[in-house]
Amino acid sequence: MKRVTALLLSLLLMSVCLGAAAEGKEIVWAGWSGEEEATKGIFQTMMNTYEAETGNKVTWVGWTWADTAQQLLIRLQGKEKLDIAQADIGIFNTLAQAGVLADLNDVFGSEYLSENFEAAALATGNVNGQQLGLPWSMASISMVYNPELLKKAGWDKLPETIDEFEQCMADIKTMDPSIIPYGLSTKDATCAGDFMPWLWTFGGSIFAEDGSVSINSEATIQCLTWYKSLLDKGYIAMDTGRGDSRQMFAQGKIAFYDDAVVAKGQAVNNGVAPENVVNVCSAMKRPVLTVGDQPQSTMWGHMLVIFKASQEKEAAADLAKILVSDEIAMEYFRNNGMPPVTKSVAASDEVKSDAYLNGFLESTTTARLEETARMINASEIKSILTEEVQAVLLGQKTPEQAAQDMEMRLNSL
Repeated sequence: MKRVTALLLSLLLMSVCLGAAAEGKEIVWAGWSGEEEATKGIFQTMMNTYEAETGNKVTWVGWTWADTAQQLLIRLQGKEKLDIAQADIGIFNTLAQAGVLADLNDVFGSEYLSENFEAAALATGNVNGQQLGLPWSMASISMVYNPELLKKAGWDKLPETIDEFEQCMADIKTMDPSIIPYGLSTKDATCAGDFMPWLWTFGGSIFAEDGSVSINSEATIQCLTWYKSLLDKGYIAMDTGRGDSRQMFAQGKIAFYDDAVVAKGQAVNNGVAPENVVNVCSAMKRPVLTVGDQPQSTMWGHMLVIFKASQEKEAAADLAKILVSDEIAMEYFRNNGMPPVTKSVAASDEVKSDAYLNGFLESTTTARLEETARMINASEIKSILTEEVQAVLLGQKTPEQAAQDMEMRLNSL
């Protein structure tokens, strides 16, 4: 009788344990790419893979890229559940400054990090010795163009200077007036993001080396004047953001725009075979003001972060390991062009010989961090830049007045 009772108790305990294991843990993953049509499918595959391997459940919470940093902080302040998030360099800095990120040396162990990632990639997410971000994908935001549209307009070579770029846009407009030659971002934070490398191209900067505001300059005025001329000629359009340009470019309605390697995903999502993407979507160096100048681009990258407040850090780390695993990383790379950063995948022949990726990597050699990338008030700075650029485009201010107001408003922060 005792043996039967013990057996029954053992079976009951096993049943309870199996039931608990079947339920698993629930982790909340947040970001923006899971909201975009071009990447929804691969993100669902990522979550399905994790759930199948661990028995845990992933709940995705997403917003637009422009809203992600603010929404993450709001969620954390409201003590809502949040375990792991996707963050680009700018969003990462905002979260790091807020002191809400866990040190991944403690979560993963420093040995796992050093074995799988190059020191340069880890440095992007390292703040004062704490590894607050796990590298996920690194490249630069470059100019993207449609080779087929350029060829139809009579361009077999890429424009290398601003003068050539303007002539190319004029030829595209003549060929087909319905096409917007350049999908320059003219709204939200992506407007400020596009403005910075063009400001550098004209020789300007937001801040001087000593940190003082230096945007009220002749270079800024020239850049803003050029922006206004592009709108007046119909080469760019108002109320255009990164997402708008990405979609119109994939539909053949835009010839150039600025984007990261994820541009590939929109083309694939529109039916282009991954191996044929370079025929309609390739990266190029930004045209320069004068021959011999250095082409400008902004460093771009995705990281994964885990939050201090998370009660499921280990489960979140397991998801992160799946996201950077060879199989998932290569699937993400093939469909969206996201360059993997683990040592094992980055060294593969498939990655090193990819024509699409190489265009971005060429731009990355001279890429710079956005000037606001390490600033806690980056979103406020970008809002000011966007508002003043828009005022010039809409004819509400002269370039001279906008440059003065940029400096005055930035100094008041």
